[in-house]
Amino acid sequence: MTGRDPMPGTGQEAPLLDVDGLSVEFQTREGVARVLESISFSLARGQTLGVVGESGCGKSMTALALMRLIPQPPGRIVAGKVRFEGTDLLGLSDAAMREVRGNRVSMIFQEPMTSLNPVFNVGEQIAEAVRLHQRLDRRAARERAIEMLEAVGIPAARKRVDDYPHQFSGGMRQRVMIAMALACNPSVLIADEPTTALDVTVQAQIFDLISDLRSRTGTAVILITHDMGAIAEMADRVAVMYAGRIVEEGATADVLANPLHPYTRGLIACAPGRRTAAHGEPLEEISGTVPSLLERREGCAFADRCRDVMPKCRVGLPGETRLAQGKRRVLCWLHADASAPGAGGAS
Repeated sequence: MTGRDPMPGTGQEAPLLDVDGLSVEFQTREGVARVLESISFSLARGQTLGVVGESGCGKSMTALALMRLIPQPPGRIVAGKVRFEGTDLLGLSDAAMREVRGNRVSMIFQEPMTSLNPVFNVGEQIAEAVRLHQRLDRRAARERAIEMLEAVGIPAARKRVDDYPHQFSGGMRQRVMIAMALACNPSVLIADEPTTALDVTVQAQIFDLISDLRSRTGTAVILITHDMGAIAEMADRVAVMYAGRIVEEGATADVLANPLHPYTRGLIACAPGRRTAAHGEPLEEISGTVPSLLERREGCAFADRCRDVMPKCRVGLPGETRLAQGKRRVLCWLHADASAPGAGGAS
């Protein structure tokens, strides 16, 4: 799928972030695993893009590739471009990329206890990024750290700025991570499963916090999650990933109301809340498991699990199909003959 065109609905304005044909592979003892295959999408200023899919589909690897944090070796970005404000991040020197990472493009990692340094208080960890990127002195950086802790709802922030990560609850640690990520006023925030292992009440608080900060600061957000409910609440657009590829992408409301790819339909059908005991309908499931990324397939990776599989699904992939004036994209033989690029229908 190509991300070269401006995001639908933004006129001729160039996207803030344009990912085009990003592919990543890892060398393992069993062989080469292609963990990302031709990933493409665009992100406009102030927009939230949701990225969904099962564990192992490549969501977090996409985030690490965007930040150029793929461990090399064994990993390697083998193709593609990641244009941020027109500059290809993959072509920058390590020093130039460090100026971008954590400053103009920031990331909230999945598990704050492994991302926060246990031997430094939280204020020092937030202030470090501010001193590095904003060139503030220690006193000003400390004040900025307090300001950010207050912004993310940490009570008594001026006192707690000197506390260590173990002195915070899981939800509060995640707020600290958000404060750290936003301290330099980034243009893009990547939130990788930001509510993992948190209870539902805290999850809602974290999502509300990210949404509020986006509306106040204009930061664009890439929200990586397996939670379709969070996508419905927060994302303007959604990209559905399976086995290292984006198989469907479009406006969130359109994708949820009329999923085109069988995998997308399966994700929605098995999401709690979509079908309830009140209607006497059990949750559905997607049978089978995600295939090994070591497998070289000629056809669709979802074929063995798909209820709509056809013989040609096992021998090759269709080209990208665009529907609804280019606002929907899907990689599936069911829609390969439905339209040419720019066609009007979405069903």
